[in-house]
Amino acid sequence: MKRMILIPLAAVLLSACSSFKEDVAINSVPQGADVFLGDELVGQTPMNLELNKDGTYEIRLAKKGYKDQVLNLASIRQNPLIKFGPLVDMGYYKELTPAPVDAQMKPGFLPEYPGLNSFDDMTYNIIKVDEMRKRGIISAEEHSYLLGQITQFYSQSK
Repeated sequence: MKRMILIPLAAVLLSACSSFKEDVAINSVPQGADVFLGDELVGQTPMNLELNKDGTYEIRLAKKGYKDQVLNLASIRQNPLIKFGPLVDMGYYKELTPAPVDAQMKPGFLPEYPGLNSFDDMTYNIIKVDEMRKRGIISAEEHSYLLGQITQFYSQSK
């Protein structure tokens, strides 16, 4: 009789333990950015990262030619109703936000603010990106993305 009670109880406890973790999808545009959790390299985008629901995490995305993106994931209450007991303490009723992570990588060659001669700067950067594409340094998709980022950056400066 004790075995009949212990087996279902163990199954319930094991299934609850898996709910203390959350798979967080991490993606970037362009793809292929290195993903760091703290200071540890954990993969490249796109990827899924399994994290404990009860905690805060610093995720850094890095890709050559782009500015690093630092994102913070934090747990929030999933349900506003009052909950108590060990499940709350272990993060059962929490979820990580923002999840999924979708980062728009910014080109590293763009300044923080447009200069006095924005048109010349924009033209120079477009020529630079065109050369990178001609040499095969970047793909056609990345070329298109960078042109959009340059255009957006300099059109906001007016």
